[in-house]
Amino acid sequence: MTTSNKCKNCGGELIFDAETQDLKCNHCSSLVEIESKNKTLEKKVFTPSSTISTSKTKYTQFSCATCGRKHITTSDTSLSRCPFCGDSTNLTKNVNIEYLPDGIIPFKVDKKNAISRLLAWIKKRKFAPNNLKHLARNESITGIYTPAYFYDFDCYTKYSGIGIKSYRSRNGEIRTTRQFFNSSRTDRYQDYIESAGNSISSDKLRSIGGYSKESILVYSMEYLYGWLGESVTDLIQTNVPKMKKTIEIKVAQDIRMSLPYDNIENFSASTTFSDIKYAYVYLPIWKGRYKYKSKEYSYFINGENGKVCGKAPKSFWKILGTTLLILGIVGTIIYIIAKYGG
Repeated sequence: MTTSNKCKNCGGELIFDAETQDLKCNHCSSLVEIESKNKTLEKKVFTPSSTISTSKTKYTQFSCATCGRKHITTSDTSLSRCPFCGDSTNLTKNVNIEYLPDGIIPFKVDKKNAISRLLAWIKKRKFAPNNLKHLARNESITGIYTPAYFYDFDCYTKYSGIGIKSYRSRNGEIRTTRQFFNSSRTDRYQDYIESAGNSISSDKLRSIGGYSKESILVYSMEYLYGWLGESVTDLIQTNVPKMKKTIEIKVAQDIRMSLPYDNIENFSASTTFSDIKYAYVYLPIWKGRYKYKSKEYSYFINGENGKVCGKAPKSFWKILGTTLLILGIVGTIIYIIAKYGG
């Protein structure tokens, strides 16, 4: 038995609608409010025994390539035929949802808007091939809820080393001074994101960020009606050490960049963490890929604010043309100076 709601007016399937933020019947367009959509989420305190919640009822997601519908069933229910179009040949099992998120940021950017954001992003790539928009527009794009952790924490870092400064003396000699330093700093992080799935890295997830604590709602399965969800692959006890390692490297780099020295020797930094709070959250991501000259390029779009992250191919002819133009301008300037400069 599918867990997706049926419209009381016509019996059609209710799906989550990004524009209205409610459930919408795909047949008669009736709207049903999601009861939990106005409930915000508070993060949990991390302890050595912290775990993310497992669902008492295990859910499985299927998608139909024929009609494009996504269906949720209980895990002990086999779905051999699409409940909407009846096709049994293009039905794919996507994911088992065994761990339930604490919260979710619902999709606000629909598919049409996501494609528009992608094309606008491509337009800004000055060296992108002229036909890239056509290729990207005709490739598939998928909206998927991606698992991630939101962290709040304090970190205290003690650091030391020898700072070296170089200067030129009055007689032109290069001299150096060496100074031992030993200090500390405290940093406060809020809503720091780490990926908990396989579809997108933490770096890419942060690069299309802009997600905020105020946007996180209490999780409800209803937000997945008509959408895909991804299984968590990194549980909280394995994710926290990764987060700490990333922050330790970042803080050390920030410290080195802030020090007023030309070179640094024997640098060391030690960071301790406190007051760690977390929430396991589903984030809305549009993802897709396109091919250009047999090479695949992937992109990701923030499903809340439309920010795009990805790589685009570069046209050899555009680069060549720009290079020749610059060389021509430089050559003209040199010719004018040589002829009229004297």
